[in-house]
Amino acid sequence: MTLHEKLQSMYRELTPDTDQMVDLFVVPLIRFQYKESDYLYLLYKEFIENPESRYNVHSTSVWQHWSFVWRAVRNPATILHYHWLESTDLKSLAGMAYKLLCIILFQKLGGSIVWTVHNKLPHDDRFEWLNLKICSSMARRANRIHVHCSYAAEEISRFYNQPISKFRVIPHPAYPKTSIPRAKAIRRLNKKHGLQLRDEQQIFLMFGNISSYKQIDKVVEIFTRMDHDNVLIVVGPVKKGQMSHYRNIRSLAEKAGNVRLIPHFIPENEVPLYHNACDCVVFNYSEILTSGGVALAQSYDCPIIAPNLGCIQELQYDNLFLFTCQEELESLLVEFSSAGGRNA
Repeated sequence: MTLHEKLQSMYRELTPDTDQMVDLFVVPLIRFQYKESDYLYLLYKEFIENPESRYNVHSTSVWQHWSFVWRAVRNPATILHYHWLESTDLKSLAGMAYKLLCIILFQKLGGSIVWTVHNKLPHDDRFEWLNLKICSSMARRANRIHVHCSYAAEEISRFYNQPISKFRVIPHPAYPKTSIPRAKAIRRLNKKHGLQLRDEQQIFLMFGNISSYKQIDKVVEIFTRMDHDNVLIVVGPVKKGQMSHYRNIRSLAEKAGNVRLIPHFIPENEVPLYHNACDCVVFNYSEILTSGGVALAQSYDCPIIAPNLGCIQELQYDNLFLFTCQEELESLLVEFSSAGGRNA
């Protein structure tokens, strides 16, 4: 079955007695302006774009939670599909009681809940005890728990003490690919950001939000020991609360000389430039369950160096090189460079 057939099969389990339109409320908001890079848009794309779909998708903000409660009053055959239920700062903490109240009322009125687990707990350690309580409650309430691989199903089942029968494995959606010749992509990046990249260099990419759990600083340290024919590009906005970590990365990069930093949000039309210009995409998570960055690199057929963690270890991908410690990571980087890179 395709991803969307699996998703539809899961929803039919929750609304078996109706052939009518089903209201599907999705939290958080789907970013319709990023149709080629937004996880939620890609997940629900077939429902959104197909006028004959039986699922009426409602992109739902925090303060619109009352809408799925009200809809459940009128039609119990309503599904709430929730993603990323967490408190990472005081603002999100303030709205959590309201969110939970709406979720509880929705279920009591007969609505069905699907919870997608992207991480065991938020990567940010703030409010860890509270987040554990919130997620444990959601795991109990959810009629179905959606994960992206078999490992995640077993791990989350154990972690939240929920029966494996509640879980459904539906893979991460693929990203659309835009092919650009490597030399052209390099020229465009040089012109836009002054990166001073050369075609003959081996270009390694770390793409996505800058946060401490990605251990970017340790990869930068490795590049201080590599010659300048090997260049690391670190691309992505600094995650809230991670500025001190970024300053450490910046300090190391200045000493290295072969590390380029672009610490801001990348427009969707620039994403192909980085993935076509690079020879390898590098990940150094300290812990991970599902990685959207790995799925993106895989969509571009990029060689990937990543830790043997979470759903990454289940990928069937010829250009995937896994490591279990920092010494193995450095060896892989050196070996990849010596082998001549992506097209060797």
